Amino acid sequence: MTIAISTLGDGIARIRLPEPRAGVSYLVLHQQPTAADVLENAQGTRTDVRVVPLSSVGLSNSRNAALTEAKDDFILFSDDDVVLDLEGICVLAQRLQTDDRLALVVGWRAETAMKTTDEIALTRLNTGRVCAPEFMIRRKSILQAGVRFDPEFGLGARYGVGEDYVFVTDILRAGLTGQGLPVVVGEHPHDSTGDKWDSVELMHARFAVLKRVFGPAARGIWILYLLKHRRRLGGLRLALKFWNLTLTRG
Repeated sequence: MTIAISTLGDGIARIRLPEPRAGVSYLVLHQQPTAADVLENAQGTRTDVRVVPLSSVGLSNSRNAALTEAKDDFILFSDDDVVLDLEGICVLAQRLQTDDRLALVVGWRAETAMKTTDEIALTRLNTGRVCAPEFMIRRKSILQAGVRFDPEFGLGARYGVGEDYVFVTDILRAGLTGQGLPVVVGEHPHDSTGDKWDSVELMHARFAVLKRVFGPAARGIWILYLLKHRRRLGGLRLALKFWNLTLTRG
């Protein structure tokens, strides 16, 4: 399997990889590289690491480059500030290996409380929290279905969140099958864009994600979403304020 790590500029210096393991390779997608010595810092002398410099920007463009550049059929997506758990990741790979009906398997991050200890079928309604490094794909199935990351979403794009959720739901919409497993595959110890709840721009981006995923039903989903996260938003009054602002902007 390939673990595809997206990074930008000098962020490559943050990457910390597990010890080498047979059957696991690392593909570092380095957007906007700043200097040759920064590249060497990530690759070092390890033969299981390959760095691909990219002139593009945007997380979705980086993920799409991974689909093209990866040599293995199983790909797990990650970022430069993620701590990987190879034991859990190998459980995902084993499930893909033993069930060729699956195109997608999803685990959990250590800081996210598991909602279930059961294996579950994935749908648009239970994959909203999915992000790197929680999911692994069968590359051949994804490419044959014509599914790619939407460059309108993710850091560096028009809408700065939701690229993984849009991608996962596009896989399911294409008729492919996914499964969620109760296994921890990594940890994101730092705050991410998805942890910010006081930005009108990000709230508008979240609404755009729901429109992309649910179409005409997005408005109903949006009000349920705001109610669910009203405490993070600062209370019901502010949740309703975001409702008005996002609907006014469309």
